[in-house]
Amino acid sequence: MNQRLLTMVVFILLTVLAVTFFTRMRKSSAPDPVTLHAIEFGPGRVIRITVEPNSQQTLSLHYHVDVAGEMVVEHAFFGTLPRTSPPPSFLTYTAAEGDLIGLAQEAAPNRIVILHDFATGDSFPHRSVTYKDSDTRKSYPYYEDEGPILARGEALFARLSADPTDPPLELLRTMASRPLTLPIHEPLPE
Repeated sequence: MNQRLLTMVVFILLTVLAVTFFTRMRKSSAPDPVTLHAIEFGPGRVIRITVEPNSQQTLSLHYHVDVAGEMVVEHAFFGTLPRTSPPPSFLTYTAAEGDLIGLAQEAAPNRIVILHDFATGDSFPHRSVTYKDSDTRKSYPYYEDEGPILARGEALFARLSADPTDPPLELLRTMASRPLTLPIHEPLPE
C-alpha cells in the first residue's frame, strides 16, 4: 500500500475517533437534574421536584412521579427559577382519600402549580409524548396539545378544590410555551 494513502487512512481514523470521544465527553458532562424535594405520599408514592440549568441562564423546574419504584411521570416541566433564588419550598393539598395531590409554593400557598392523581395517573401540567413510528430514534415526538392538558388540569383542580379552603385555591395554568417563573411575588394577571 502506498505510504501516503496509509498515512491518510490513519489520519482519518484518528479524526473520527477523536470526534466520537469528544462528543461523548460533551454529552456526559451535561449536568444531571438535582432533586430539591422528594415528597412521599404513602408507601411507594413519591413526587420529586428537580432543577437543572438551561440555556436562558435560569434553572428549569421539573417534577417526576414514582409509584412502587416505577416512574409514571418523567421530567415534566413546570417552571423556571432565577439562578440566584433560594430553592422554593412546597405545600401539599390532598383530596380523594389522599390519591389526588396538589402542590403549591409556600410563597403563594393558594396557587396550585402541580396536580397528580395516583388513582388514575392523570397529571398536570405533564405533557404526554407519542411517536408515529415505533422506533423513536427515527421519528419526531408529538407533544400533546395544550387544550387537553388544560382541560385535564381544570378537571383535577375542580376535584381538589371541592372542599373550601381559606384563602380559596387557584390553579396556575402553566404550559411549556408559557412557563411559570418562581418564586411568585405578584398577583396573577386577570
